Amino acid sequence: MVATTDFVGTRVFSNLNSNLAKIDTRDSTIAAMVMPAPLADNTAFPMDEPVSLSLDNSEQLAKLGAGMARDACDQLLQEGIVTDVAFVRVQHSTSTDANTKLEAEINAIAGSAGSKTGMYALLNAKSHIKLEPGSIMSPGYMAARPGDARNAAANAASIVADRIIDCLVVADTPSNSIEAAIEWAGDFKAALNVIALYPAGVYNFGAGNVTRPLSPSFVGRMIRRDKETGGPYKAFWNRPLQGVLGPSVPVEYTNGDISSDANRLAQAGVGTIIEGNLLWAPFTTATDPTTVGWRSIKRIRTRKAVDKALLAPFRKYLSDDVSPATVSLIYRSADQHFMDLVTMGALIDYELIWSKSMNPATLLEAGALRAKMTFAETPDLVDLQIYTEPQPEAYTLLGENIASALGQLGSANITVTA
Repeated sequence: MVATTDFVGTRVFSNLNSNLAKIDTRDSTIAAMVMPAPLADNTAFPMDEPVSLSLDNSEQLAKLGAGMARDACDQLLQEGIVTDVAFVRVQHSTSTDANTKLEAEINAIAGSAGSKTGMYALLNAKSHIKLEPGSIMSPGYMAARPGDARNAAANAASIVADRIIDCLVVADTPSNSIEAAIEWAGDFKAALNVIALYPAGVYNFGAGNVTRPLSPSFVGRMIRRDKETGGPYKAFWNRPLQGVLGPSVPVEYTNGDISSDANRLAQAGVGTIIEGNLLWAPFTTATDPTTVGWRSIKRIRTRKAVDKALLAPFRKYLSDDVSPATVSLIYRSADQHFMDLVTMGALIDYELIWSKSMNPATLLEAGALRAKMTFAETPDLVDLQIYTEPQPEAYTLLGENIASALGQLGSANITVTA
């Protein structure tokens, strides 16, 4: 305190800020969609600008115009969810050649990182429309492999999802063959955030049955499960898709048969639907030896959600003194958060470590701090193995039980012998 002051009397300086940072997992159920909408209103949906598209606003949906984008919104609604979509409209092609048109529109969806167009416009969604995507899709445009190469739209989406951290790319594969779908997934075998789906689905939007990509239904089911459980920590496969009438082509699945088409797809990192509309998609495309340990959609979503949740709340402590009190508050905040996650079943266990070797005097002097946190996600059950063997000794027990039952009849004319 200074020796002199400009006041004589008593003053109160009240600090009502909480000492502990409150760590909450953000709402990662926001879906993002980047694609052409040729009939959309140009004012309501400007090119390469994120727009908050409310699925329960019929007037706004009408301005989107008929087409794949509008159908994707209906697919989301048919999964029983109402949410806002971060929608980016890109330029459509007027080419009359189908392949030229598709490639031009894929390029527009991929966009420019420097100009923040196409997929990269989603990086502005949080600041422009207060929506940060938890999933990204472009129904009808990610399945192609122009030039027999990785799809540029899906690739750009994966880059953007990595920047957001707790975000997944939900892509459709070619629906003409299982081999083509597996080849598509192989393009992203080292990615941790890409989900591939095969085949397409059959839908009805009031004017007859049509075939549409599965990605919107997958995203809708994911959002509905998150809403049901209060977070992104639970698996949502092995549950029916409400809007799907059936697959565009049958996918064979036989209980216990590892050679079935559905299992072949799953092991290659491709999700599908079986038995009409049952979502059978536990894994991402991560089949490379360096990533396969994280292929579970449930596990990678939990890991990324926890990582993302820690970033913003701990900004509270920036500019505070590097002191035992500050470090204690950081660890107490983290301990409370991880304990909640264990209680919710999201994590098995965790450990918060203070390492002197990671925090030498030179690092502390520079105002830096390293806190180590280890945790293990609760896995979802994907392979239930039941072993059966004959039990001959049971027949000896059966004989004893028969003898006992006859003895209890109490008849002198029934004799039980060894």
